[in-house]
Formats: sequence, C-alpha cells, structure tokens
Amino acid sequence: MPPAFPFPGPGCPPGLRSPTRAPSLTRDLDPYAPHLGHGCPAGTANLTMRQDAQKCSDPVPKVLAMPNSISETLRRTDLLLREAYDHLGFVEGPDDAFQTGNLPHVSPLAYLCTRYPGLDDQGLLAAEEEAGGYVPEPYRALLSHMNGARILGISLLGATGGLLHRSVQGIGQPISLRYSNVVERPAYIPAGSLGIGAINGPSYSQGHLYLASTGEVELYNAALDRVGARWASLAIFLAEEIPRRMAFHDDRGHRLAGAKLLPGDTEDWEDLAKAARQQDEPRGLLARLGGLLRRR
Repeated sequence: MPPAFPFPGPGCPPGLRSPTRAPSLTRDLDPYAPHLGHGCPAGTANLTMRQDAQKCSDPVPKVLAMPNSISETLRRTDLLLREAYDHLGFVEGPDDAFQTGNLPHVSPLAYLCTRYPGLDDQGLLAAEEEAGGYVPEPYRALLSHMNGARILGISLLGATGGLLHRSVQGIGQPISLRYSNVVERPAYIPAGSLGIGAINGPSYSQGHLYLASTGEVELYNAALDRVGARWASLAIFLAEEIPRRMAFHDDRGHRLAGAKLLPGDTEDWEDLAKAARQQDEPRGLLARLGGLLRRR
C-alpha cells in the first residue's frame, strides 16, 4: 500500500492513519467499460446514490465490468475499497490485511470493510476441514487472497482454527466456513454447493450465499428454500454487488435511507422473517417459563 502519515488524519481516532496517496482506480488500473447497475434505467452506467438511495446519480467505478479472473477481481476490489474509504480512517495488518472506513458514529472500532490476511497451503487444508469437504477453486483463490472478509454488509467465511496470530489486534477473524456447511446447513441446499457467506437485511431478514457446483453464486433465503439472486461466477458477484453497496453510504459513512440491502427478488423477505419471528416469540416465552418451573 502507499505510505501513510504516522499520525491520525482528520476524523480518525487515535491509532488510525490517513493516506498520503490512496490507490487510484483511474491512475493505477486500466479503465473499464460502464456497466448497468441494479435498479438503474437501461442505457445508464452503474451509479451511486447520494441524496436518496432510490435515485441514480454520480457514476461509481466498477470493480471489473467483465471479470477475467477471481484473482484480478480481488486485487481491484482491494484498490476500490481503499480509494473509497481510507479517508474515513484505516488500519493495516500483516499479509495485506486491512480495515477501512472507520465509523465512529457507530463505534470507535467499527469499519465499513474488514479484509483478513490470506491463507497459505496449510491454511487452505484447514479451510477444507472446517467446510467439511472440498473447497472449489474460485473460493480457494479467494481464501489465498483473503481469509474471508466483511465488506459493506457482506460477510465472507474463512478458516479460524489456530489463526489468531495472523491478524492485527482489533481486526480479529472471519466467521468459520463450518457454520454454513456443517453447523447450520439446510437439507434443501444441493450437495455440491459450498456455503461462503451471508448478507443481512434491514432488521429480521438474511440471505445465505452458496457457491454452486456450476460456479454460480446463489443467494438463498436464510429460512426458506428460495433463491433471491444468482450470479454467473464468484468474480461477477464481487464485481457487481460491491459497487452496488457502495451507493448505500454518504461521504462520512452514514447509511442512506432506502438502500436495498438484499439484492435480487427479495422484496418480501423482511416481512416473511418478521412474521416468523413474531410467531416464534410466544413459543420461546413458554419454553423459558417451562424451564423456570422445572427448576423449582
């Protein structure tokens, strides 16, 4: 990464730094073609939404309009995020790990993006063990580049066993691949699909990400056998979804009203999840009361 001042910049909490020269997509990378953004009229480029998350304005650069490889997409993603959010404050860890986009209005240690250090061959073996089976090549490439991440509300899973020493204090670790592939894996998920992460909805809803044996990325409802969105590859998922989510925040990192947090055909997922939660609450209360009575 470019050199940085060894003292906090404007708006940066103690221990954070402001860059002297952020990596630039227009300066450091070849320009790429405009790409249609979700919800934007045909003929317009991918756009960021500043005053209202439902209105299109101001172009946002794409990570990669036509991704050639997952490795190239990941490299460009790193540069895109650093250029967009380092001005809010960042920290760097070993092996290219970083956090960028500090959100002091949320918490002194809250960031828009956390990128964990990549895995070596031994770490990839640990990842397969935690996943309970084979990790396909696209996600192996991602894990080699970064051992999972938390990017603008997207959580990408990684390996956690014995890797605490590889992250700088405060960055921590990803959620384990074991969670979506061993601990909580619905029976309707195809056998060849790898659970790779999740995206949260506004309050109650959540989508789980799976890398299918075909190479597609599918967003399943967390509680139902429903696919709300599908991308042709992991590289295309990253190239499309990350820039889309960059439209959700203003220049100070505050989320704008009206952002569509869950992509695709997911408009009713929040209402479905809320209704399910309300239906479960009485049963949960009765179970707790029954437990208290049994202890007496």
